[in-house]
Amino acid sequence: MKQKSLIRELFSVILWTFVIVLILINFVGSFSYTDSASMGGTVDPGDFVWVNKLAYGPRFMNYFRLPGYSHIKRNDVVVFNYPLEFDLPVNKKRNYMKRCIGLPGDTVKIFDRDVFIGKKALEDYPDFHYSYTIKATTDTLEKYVNRAMHITETEVGTSTKEYIFMLSKAEADSVRKIPGVTSVNPSITIDSPTNMFPTGSNYRWNDDNYGPIVVPKKGTTVHLSTDSLSIYDKIIKFYEHHKLETKHDSIFIDGTYTTHYTFKMDYYFMMGDNRDNSIDSRRWGFVPEDHIIGKASFVFCSVAPLPREKSFFQRWNGKRFFKSIQ
Repeated sequence: MKQKSLIRELFSVILWTFVIVLILINFVGSFSYTDSASMGGTVDPGDFVWVNKLAYGPRFMNYFRLPGYSHIKRNDVVVFNYPLEFDLPVNKKRNYMKRCIGLPGDTVKIFDRDVFIGKKALEDYPDFHYSYTIKATTDTLEKYVNRAMHITETEVGTSTKEYIFMLSKAEADSVRKIPGVTSVNPSITIDSPTNMFPTGSNYRWNDDNYGPIVVPKKGTTVHLSTDSLSIYDKIIKFYEHHKLETKHDSIFIDGTYTTHYTFKMDYYFMMGDNRDNSIDSRRWGFVPEDHIIGKASFVFCSVAPLPREKSFFQRWNGKRFFKSIQ
């Protein structure tokens, strides 16, 4: 009898532990591992980030969201499901982490790297990284900055004495002081890549000069045309689940001819802090509100993914333990 009672108690403990963990993961928060450098400076590859789901409200499967104690604010670092995996349920899509630049209804514009919301320039954080072109009198500068400054996102430019480094503004100032460095200049993109959002000849934008574009807001009605449809087609078809067709420059939604559309959800414009090494809303568009998972709160611990030949403890970065995310 005692053995049966012990087994019953053990089973009860295991069951309740499972239930509590399930509640924590689904409604309170969870850890998200980062293997991308797109948030470099703020969140580094190898970071285990605590995602606070209570902040914006925990999401129950794909059906509804409970109220949170806050709302997404501009410059929040947000974890969300990657929007473009259309063949998967929302909660099965990959986790992405970016900084929220544009809130619903905002007009976002980027001019020579500077981000504007309406006419107001957005604050530039010290940890933001950008691409810089460096010229030097030596062909060993890359090895030096790798070793002395721990800057790893580097490549040789058009010659052995020209380099492209991903740097914060403070790091760029430090590189300027290195003997043999003759110039350090921002690498402003001038061409228009074919993989930008939205597509079309009317949108000749790039990562450093982009927009203006208005972030869709729930309840707002927009005019539809064959030119503007590339901004809204994913929203209409994949996020708000309507049948969208074009016939002879006319637009049909659910079989009905239309010239306007009213958004059912709020949307957000996201960018990485490593601005020139981030695939974000500039490439794939807006993040729907039902894709939001939670707020990135702090780095719990960090284990560098590379080099693999080093042991776990050699790759462990104790300095990032419990580092808050701003």
